Amino acid sequence: MGSEIGKTVAGYEVVEVLGGSKIGVAYKVRNVFAQRFEVLKILPKGLQDDDEQIARFLREIKVHARLVHPNIVTFYNAREIEGQLVMTMEFVPGITVAERLELGPIAWRDALAYASEALAALEYAHASGVIHRGLTTSSLVITADGTIRLSGFGLAKVASDPQLTAVGTVIGALRYISPEQVRGVALDTRCDIYSLGVVLYEMLTGNLPFESKGQFEIMLAHVNATPKHPTDLNPQVPREVGDVVLKAMAKEPDQRFQTAQEFRGAIELVLGKRNDSPAAVATTHNGHGTVAVPASNGSAAASSMSAPAATLTIPETNGASASAVVIEPPAEPAAVEKPQALTPAPILVNAAPEVMAAGPREPASIFGNVLSSKIGISLVACAVTFILGSVALLAVLAMTKP
Repeated sequence: MGSEIGKTVAGYEVVEVLGGSKIGVAYKVRNVFAQRFEVLKILPKGLQDDDEQIARFLREIKVHARLVHPNIVTFYNAREIEGQLVMTMEFVPGITVAERLELGPIAWRDALAYASEALAALEYAHASGVIHRGLTTSSLVITADGTIRLSGFGLAKVASDPQLTAVGTVIGALRYISPEQVRGVALDTRCDIYSLGVVLYEMLTGNLPFESKGQFEIMLAHVNATPKHPTDLNPQVPREVGDVVLKAMAKEPDQRFQTAQEFRGAIELVLGKRNDSPAAVATTHNGHGTVAVPASNGSAAASSMSAPAATLTIPETNGASASAVVIEPPAEPAAVEKPQALTPAPILVNAAPEVMAAGPREPASIFGNVLSSKIGISLVACAVTFILGSVALLAVLAMTKP
């Protein structure tokens, strides 16, 4: 098959060369019938008569074709074009983790999220009986929405496949290879756990755990040397995150995470603990924008009224773009207020005169009522006695008068 840029062969227009190795050359092509970009991998003509390389190419086709997962690059087709064996797969727009690392280390939360998605892909592959054996930072593509897609199944094999490599032969990506791959012994899925541990180490620190100019020194380091703790190289990485990475990179397979699911669970546990800490931030909406408030006891704050720190996004006004105001929290931890005993509220006599004047006033007390009634009766009795006495006196005087 011709490889000239712009040439169309069997319905595939060659757009660019993506890369090549001794086991194949990859092109970005446009499927003129499906009207989409694809990756076309071809076995070079020089290997068309190599039975072992043909067997490897066919095995890659068989292995990749059985894997259908959201975090794995999708396999499309395999065929012969102009007498050459080719396979096509999904072209995933984005950058590889290796390309991203050219800008420096990846924030530890993002790195853990990427690793978690890669482990989801490995978990599925392992459950399908597939061992990747060639995992590197170039095998992981970061899409525009931050999703990880696993590729690079050139060295992958199913446990039941016949052995194509002579016993004692080292196979794998040198800087990510597991100790058992260096030794050339029988492999299981735990070699992928080690390789992804190396990938995560590099994402967190920006460095490989073992650097050397010689291949033998690198292989020897994978078998014997102890890597520096990721936190010692990048203080922003929490200690417990580095502990997870080093467990994945244990020299003996029995001391590592035994499955991709277990490795992923450890990552999610660390993320969960960190998200439950008081420093975690929850988001609420107040009708005027988005307010980020600190969470308490692992749950989002119910209200933004008492938030000591907040990020307020002001909605667009008159076509202007939204702006954000960040209020920094105090340096010292906020004091926790203790509940106080309830005290009755003071009575405000003059608080609402219009209400007090609405009805007649009651006497101040029962004693006042009794006292006032006795005095009135006494006065009336005195008046009656005076009148009766006056009348009696007048009658006596009238009778005695000559």
